[in-house]
Amino acid sequence: MAPEIPSAAQRGAHRLARYFRSPLDLCPSDPALFVFVLLITFLCYIRTLNFDFVFDDEILIVNNPRILSAGSIPGYFTQHLTQFLNPAAPGNYYRPVQLLWLLWNRTLWGLRPFGWHLSVVALHALAAGLVYLLARALLQERPAACVAAGVFALHPVHVESAAWAMGFIDPLFTVLLLVSFLCYLKARERPTRRALWMSASVLSYALAAFAKEPALVLPLLIFSHSVIATAPVSTGQERTRFGRLRGGLVAATPYLAVTAAYLAARWAVLRAFSHDITSLPLGTLLATLPRVLWSYIKLLVWPVGLSAFYDVPYVQPWEMSRILLPAAAVAAAAVGLWFWSRRSAVAAVATSWLALPLLILLNLRAFPQDEIVHDRYLYLASVGFALLVGLAWSCLRRVRLWFLASGPARAAAAIALLTLFGAQTIYYSRFWTNNQALYARGITIAPNNNLVTNNLAGLYVARGDYPSAIALYQRVIARNRSFWLSTFNLGYCFNKLGRLEEAERYLRRAAAIDSTRPDSYLYLGLVCWRSCRMEEAEANFRRALALRPVARGYHFALGMVLKLRGAWAEARREFQLELVNDPGQAEARGQLSEIDAHLSPAPRRPTPKTSP
Repeated sequence: MAPEIPSAAQRGAHRLARYFRSPLDLCPSDPALFVFVLLITFLCYIRTLNFDFVFDDEILIVNNPRILSAGSIPGYFTQHLTQFLNPAAPGNYYRPVQLLWLLWNRTLWGLRPFGWHLSVVALHALAAGLVYLLARALLQERPAACVAAGVFALHPVHVESAAWAMGFIDPLFTVLLLVSFLCYLKARERPTRRALWMSASVLSYALAAFAKEPALVLPLLIFSHSVIATAPVSTGQERTRFGRLRGGLVAATPYLAVTAAYLAARWAVLRAFSHDITSLPLGTLLATLPRVLWSYIKLLVWPVGLSAFYDVPYVQPWEMSRILLPAAAVAAAAVGLWFWSRRSAVAAVATSWLALPLLILLNLRAFPQDEIVHDRYLYLASVGFALLVGLAWSCLRRVRLWFLASGPARAAAAIALLTLFGAQTIYYSRFWTNNQALYARGITIAPNNNLVTNNLAGLYVARGDYPSAIALYQRVIARNRSFWLSTFNLGYCFNKLGRLEEAERYLRRAAAIDSTRPDSYLYLGLVCWRSCRMEEAEANFRRALALRPVARGYHFALGMVLKLRGAWAEARREFQLELVNDPGQAEARGQLSEIDAHLSPAPRRPTPKTSP
């Protein structure tokens, strides 16, 4: 019988397996290349160190009471990320490590944006350095690894994660994930110290999982790598396939145990693995997926027109022209990667790093309405894209065209690509300078995006230009009457302008849209107070406090109403509670002194003595 001829994938697996049986050092064999990757990353983002706090920084950094002292740490493990904002609303973000990082940075830098941006850039540079180590291990070629790391470091799609203070979470969990995977590779190479390296790998994965949810993809990456990198034995094909799958499952088992522990903690806190933020029919969800995936492919391959906001509307099942074209493009990309993976085991590993992190993005119901595409969601997947670019660059030397295969030509191609990416990164990072630049860019790229329109209107409110803000809020409501933010903000603006009837109408509509938002009831109470309806004002303030008992200003508002109604003792208690939540509240302290003076008994005048 003629011997069985191994397939291209099997030959690639043999080569990869031979490499993984050779010594693997986690330190770069050429420190100069490693330092070079760190340096170009830092230089590309150095101007971001002077940027302001923008977007969600105001909420999660500047006004976050949970990152002021270490006494809040136990609550990081029992509450979701934004529970302090809206305790009654379900949350999808269980991220204790993210809160620990926020606490550490707040302690280290205070409210100085420079320090926050410095830590983000340092994390991104470290992630790029770790990508170099990963590429060096897989591609077995220093220049190709440097190209891959350079692509990752300078890719413009990372501007959102590296130029935004709150964007730190993507580099943070990716660094932890890469450390975990590299320690896993080290454990494969050093059987005598396998326990030590596996312990470090599992610990780093646990930190990554508790930092951000996409880290849960690591067991799949470990499984796929083990299956691809394990050389087939000389027995029957079916048995060989079964053995490789079993080996992959064994390799992933420690990480699956950590995943189970994380999911148990997540369920205990959130009461679900994930809550639906947007109600989408299954048909709409499935019809929208090709467009979302094609948007991500374009962002990776052709990063032009980048913004913090995009117009990617939902697609209905009957809109075949908006389904078939993106689906065909995604299918073509998938087929191309499949053929490449069949010919190269390294390409198969890189493809798994590209494709598997995208799986968590397919649950569109977990994202706010219309916010289904963002550059930051590609941070981990871009590791696989960078590996594929490095591999493709390495393969150019086997091209028969001399002007592509020669060393100078390949070097020129790499320099041109990295220069282009670096220039784009510097250009797009300038839009993160401040909120005005960020939202102006967003409204230009995505004029139909409700969130950026709402946020731009908020800048007009901050400047006291209420008519301009109202016009933008009304534009959002005309597109989506159930958009809570703009509905509430309209009520706020009308209240500021003294147009109480319009303010009450919009605030009541906001409360009907989302009954878990305490701010609706707080400002509805203020409108009732200004309308001299004290009983209604008190009822709304109490409802707001029931939803958010530790909010600043809530107890003060209720205390003022109780004081006006003559309930001095109850008002005194509310002012005391306000000082517990906000010890620096001078007005509450003044009201408390006034009430104490009112409630204290008048000094008794001595009775004059009379002569007998």
